[in-house]
Order: sequence, then C-alpha cells, then structure tokens
Amino acid sequence: MDFIVTTLQKSPELAIFLSLAIGYWIGVIKLGSFSLGTVTGTLLAAILIGQLGIVVSPHVKSIFFIMFLFAVGYGVGPQFVRGVATDGLPQAIFAVVVSVLCLISVYVAAKIAGYDAGFGAGLLAGSQTISAAMGLATDAFNGLGLPPDKVKELADHMPVAYAITYIWGTIGTGVILSILGPKLLGVNLEAECKRYEKEMSVGAPAGGMQSAYRRTDVRAYKIGDRMPRGMTVAGAETHHGDARIFVQRLRRDGKLMEFTPTTALQQGDVVAVAGRTEALVEVLGKYGNEVSDPELLDMPAEAVDVVLTNKAYDGKTLLELMKTDFARGVYLNKITRGATSVNIPILAGTKVNRGDILHIAGPGAAVAEAVKNLGYADRPTNATDMVFVGLGILVGGLIGAIVVPIKGIPITLSTSGGASASSPKARAIPSSRPGRSSSGTTRGSSAIPARARRRRPLRCSSRSASPSGAARGSVLTAAACGSASASHARS
Repeated sequence: MDFIVTTLQKSPELAIFLSLAIGYWIGVIKLGSFSLGTVTGTLLAAILIGQLGIVVSPHVKSIFFIMFLFAVGYGVGPQFVRGVATDGLPQAIFAVVVSVLCLISVYVAAKIAGYDAGFGAGLLAGSQTISAAMGLATDAFNGLGLPPDKVKELADHMPVAYAITYIWGTIGTGVILSILGPKLLGVNLEAECKRYEKEMSVGAPAGGMQSAYRRTDVRAYKIGDRMPRGMTVAGAETHHGDARIFVQRLRRDGKLMEFTPTTALQQGDVVAVAGRTEALVEVLGKYGNEVSDPELLDMPAEAVDVVLTNKAYDGKTLLELMKTDFARGVYLNKITRGATSVNIPILAGTKVNRGDILHIAGPGAAVAEAVKNLGYADRPTNATDMVFVGLGILVGGLIGAIVVPIKGIPITLSTSGGASASSPKARAIPSSRPGRSSSGTTRGSSAIPARARRRRPLRCSSRSASPSGAARGSVLTAAACGSASASHARS
C-alpha cells in the first residue's frame, strides 16, 4: 500500500488516470433511476485520492480546464447563436437576472458560513455548475497582488467547494424542476405534458404518431393481375394514403431496371418495397405474391447521424420537412440536441434547429441526398482536427486576455472564459468539424444489405401524412421509432 501511495505522489499523472477510472466506474452505477454521472463520480474520486497528498501541476490543470471549456462551448454553439439571433434581448435580460441572483445568493451564503474568497468562488462554480467561474476567479486572485502563498491557498480551496457543491448543483436542479417547481407554480406536470403532446401532434396521421411510425421491413412482391392497369410507381406509393410504402427496386423480364416515379408497373414485375410490416402484408398482399429474390433485396442501406446546418430548414416542423423531395424513402429514428444530446420528442409539430443531430436511415442513395440537403454527416474518426482546436483555443484565449479597466476595476473574460466564448461561434461555421473524418465512414452507419434487414429490420418510421395526403416522400419528418411521449432531458 505504501508503495502505491508513494508512486502516486511521485507520479501525479497516474493519480489523474486513477481518478478517471474510478470516477467513470462509479458514475454509471444506478440505484433505481439515480446515478451520479461520470463528472460527479470523477470529482468525488479525485477528492478522495487527493487526500493522499498528491500535488498536480497548475499548468496541467489550466490546459485540461481550457480544453474542457472549449468543448462545452463548441457543443452548445448552435443553440447559443440561434438564441441570440432570434430573441437576444430577452435572453440577455434573463441572463443578467439569473447571474445577479446567483452572485447575491452565493455572497450571502459565503458570508454567513465565514468562507474566504476561494471557498466562495468554488461555491459559486459548483452550486451553479459554472466551471468557467473557477478560471475567472483564479485570474482574479493572481491579479490582486497577494502573496504567492495566499494565492495558492485560495486556489486550493476552490476545487474542494466546487466538487462538494457540484453534486447538489446537478441533482438538486432535477429535484427542484421535477418536484418542487411544479408545486410552486401550481402546475400539474402530467397534465401539461399531455396538453403539449396533443398540441404538437396536430397534423399527424389519423392513426396517430404511435401507430403510423413503426419498424419497417423490405420485401419482394411479384405483381399479379390485380394491380390496376397503368399504375405508376408514384401512384402505387400514394394509392393507400396511410400505408406509407416505397418502391426501392424493380425487376422486369428477369433484369433489374432503373425507374422513375412515372414508370408504369406491369404484371409480372418484381418490386422491392419498404414500409411497415403490417402495411406490406395487408396492402401488397392484395396485388401480388411475396417471393424470394435475394439479388433484388441485396441493396446497400445506411444509418447516419446528420448535423442540420441548412438555414432553409431551421425552425421547420417535421410535417413541413415531409413535403421535401429528398425525404422520400428516408426514415428518422431520433433527434438529439445540444452538448448533452438531449432527446427531442418526435411529434408532428416538432421543430428542428440548426445544430440538431438527425439519426436517419434508408437506402444509400436516398440517405446521401438527404445529407446533401440537410447539412453534413457526423463521421467518426480516431483523430481530432488539432489545427481547428488549437487555433480556436488560441484566438479565444487572446480575446479573453484583453482587460478593460472600468473605474479602476479590471473587466476581463480571462483566457479560459475567452476560449469558452469563442467556441460557439466556431461551431456555427458549417465547415468547423473537429471530429470529421476523410475515410468516408459514417458514425453509426453501416452498409446493410436489405435482405439482412429482413432478419433484423431497421428501427425506422414510415412517412408522415401530408395535409393533402399526397405523401411525396416523407418518412423523414414524421419519423419513426421514437416515442411520441419522449421527454426533454436537462441540457
């Protein structure tokens, strides 16, 4: 045991990774529906391990802290820019009110408890979960002209108060919002959620979102003599309004052939059709017999994460998006938003914002067309674009280092605050993609033969009904396998 302690003291980098390992391990443990989370778990682990007298270089602290703030700012960038552009003044006033209340509350609490400035700064950063406050406080301590020992003492006090109060800052917020908040406002949370769901479901298919959007399948059918003469591909897809079926491939006279929406279907044609399993059985069974055609069904399919950057679709509802041509044959599985990947309910009236990640699936060509129109595919990579990260942090740090004295009081963002503030703007630039890969591989995507999907269907939805019932394509908007009653998580 003495050997381990001595080694950790001599090599603090090992203690850092030990804290990460233990923190992530205990952070994911659940007691019922409660879990500490990886951040809180790591903080607690670091506090305990730090009692062994381990000293970490302040330079290491600064480097990781500024990278953390840049990453957080990058994650919330699209929401920040959009909020400022649409209703900047109310947001600014609200931010001032919240900031003043937070400062007053923490100041009063620190005075009552007899805390020094270090504990007070940690109390503010932890209780409000504002990590950037620690960077600003550190710069402020260094600029006060205090003796080095005093500056170190204040700086050492900060993380202790931060780590302890951060637990309540995260857990307490959820408790207040879910239990205490509704009671203070006199709101029935369950009734309000049902009202919101009903309001946002206006325009959904007659059967409802829950019944209209289910797991899909791809099957091969040979057209018999019951198909109306002269029926085109587009006509067949829209003939049964709520069926939401798509003709993906066509075999005629034993050969695969290209087709368009105006191509007329003939008796003896074999078509690969995608749609809800029950729709395929109930509808296509009337016009033809299901056959086994591995070659016809062997077509590439992808499941792709798409970052929405096209301004033309910012603020559009799913029902509006369903009318676009590029949405034909594409299925929406999930929408996530923000740095913490908040799940957005998939409802008829749900609006998408720039920066949202749309999890779509479908035939390779259809998915590629959707990606081209919506934004860009979020691709995995084992290498980070350090040119972008390095320059982004540098530019933000230089801006944050500027000090503007007002009546003798130095006003500054600090280098850490500047890095955090610069990353939202960088994220708003469509070409800013630190995790982009040139390999062509797409996160969460795979080239899955359609015949394989017959054994394990893609979790996607069928098209949403347009007001006119002419469903030109849109599976995309009326999406999918997500539950209509999914709730927003805290961002």
